[in-house]
Amino acid sequence: MMFILILFLFIHPISSLSYTVQMNDVDLNCRKEATKLSSPHIEILSFNIWSNELSIPGTLDFLMSLNVTKKLSNDIEFSIKVQRKLGSSWINLPCLAGTSACEKQSFCGLIQNACKNKSFIRPNIKDNKNSCSCDLDIGTYTIEHFLIHIKRKKSAKLTQSITPGQYRFHVMFLKTKPYTTVGCVVSYLTLLKANKFT
Repeated sequence: MMFILILFLFIHPISSLSYTVQMNDVDLNCRKEATKLSSPHIEILSFNIWSNELSIPGTLDFLMSLNVTKKLSNDIEFSIKVQRKLGSSWINLPCLAGTSACEKQSFCGLIQNACKNKSFIRPNIKDNKNSCSCDLDIGTYTIEHFLIHIKRKKSAKLTQSITPGQYRFHVMFLKTKPYTTVGCVVSYLTLLKANKFT
């Protein structure tokens, strides 16, 4: 039975889809994970979703507030692993274009994009020239539009992998020299009511 479900998940033919998105739970700082962070440099204070719909290709739009406990330079990266729930197990989805664990992205790039869109909130800005600097002092910050782009990627057969059901987005923040996990958050979503459109 499990084999049939997995086969359906990966070969089910889908053209273009639209989903209703429901956020179920958030594991701030990966406290429910087996390997907990002892003293994260980035403590996630909140992680909420703005989007209530997702089209593929499309974007999920989150709000994230974080507390930096140790000064960070611009060598921080982040990665996102997406999993689909089948029964009691979580199945890794193939690499997604721009959003997967195998495609690490610059946290500095995220901050600079958020600054351009005026959606990066930095406390106690004294010098506006450095308001988009990627060096983060100790303090609390908010990114009002933390975007996760879900694109079509033929090699990953992404659209065939997305079906209605429960999903887990595991976001890891990594210091590059040496590679160390400095923060993480897991969000649990349900995709409902897939409708074909042209």
